[in-house]
Amino acid sequence: MPLRSISQILLILVACSPFSPPTAVRTLDSAIGLKEFGQLLTSLSEPEGYFDSDNFVSNEAAYLRVLPALRRLGVRGGVYIGVGPDQNYSYIADVQPRLAIIIDIRRQNALQHLYYKALFELSPNRVAYLERLFGRAIAHDASDSQSARIGDLLRRVDRATYDETFATRKKQEAIRLLQSWIIGLTNEDLRAIDYIAQAFMEGGPDLKFTSYHRSPRPHHPSYRALLEEKDPSGQQTNYLAQEERFRVIKKLHHENRILPLVGDFGGAHAFQAVARELRQRGLEVKCMYASNVEFYLFRSERWPPYVGNVRSLPLAREAFIIRAYANMWQPHPAQMPGYYMTTVMQSIQTFLANETAGTNDTYWDVVARDYIIQ
Repeated sequence: MPLRSISQILLILVACSPFSPPTAVRTLDSAIGLKEFGQLLTSLSEPEGYFDSDNFVSNEAAYLRVLPALRRLGVRGGVYIGVGPDQNYSYIADVQPRLAIIIDIRRQNALQHLYYKALFELSPNRVAYLERLFGRAIAHDASDSQSARIGDLLRRVDRATYDETFATRKKQEAIRLLQSWIIGLTNEDLRAIDYIAQAFMEGGPDLKFTSYHRSPRPHHPSYRALLEEKDPSGQQTNYLAQEERFRVIKKLHHENRILPLVGDFGGAHAFQAVARELRQRGLEVKCMYASNVEFYLFRSERWPPYVGNVRSLPLAREAFIIRAYANMWQPHPAQMPGYYMTTVMQSIQTFLANETAGTNDTYWDVVARDYIIQ
């Protein structure tokens, strides 16, 4: 684990002393430097675990349904914590946090976000980003990068001929940039990043969520469908659907304020380390996206540690958790026709109060009680 700077160590010692007056905390008034960024990735992460999917793209088609609720409740700023691939960015584009932390049990997920970071750094706009992501030269001009609809951009990707030489050059440019950051990537990491990049270039916009040894399920949305999804107001609000939303994510990545960590929601280190780091910086969590991770933790030995991890976080007075529920066994009351997954929100304080009261007897209680939509 990398050592903190002398000033940071002194700050912690002083803060812990019962005889010392309160001192100023470290804030995020300026961008995080690359050296500190790399140190945080290492010190806040824990050994990876196993999940039976590459999880390149989400399988949650209804993920935008909670955006009106986020806006209505004023969920903005502070810290965002999430899990999984780039569906996080659409929430982050709305919340516009000071710091975003994405914790996933698979190291490959962290590497995927680092690859995205490189693409954002190299891409001045959405058109250039999609060109690099899919490895295809897209016909465009500077005048339409602001207003082009995401569906139109994806159709340009469809019309572009796949050129392996072009794709390889774009992929290598991103990997060289990643190497230049000196953030501790191993040769194995670089091979994994190459594997991720190749999956998007070969799969294109029709890439789907898949589990190991199983073909894509018919109800799983394609990446195209996720990018073109609309929120309840009828607007396309994926982070790549609007140039201004793309720029929110680009700026956060450029300032090293999106930290992709390796960690287990029910693990012993990552969440606790994040909680300590946030307190030292005087930051509070305002939004946490848990996907359906709780399904895998509930009624196991990892559930109490998970609840303890959530309790350990410095939470804003009004902090919310976003959940995804698979309507396989019992349809959720908020299920939308034609959608396999249901996305809802809940106050984190309400969740923790229910845990204290012992009213979360079943997983159904967790996902279907006191939920918020729109």
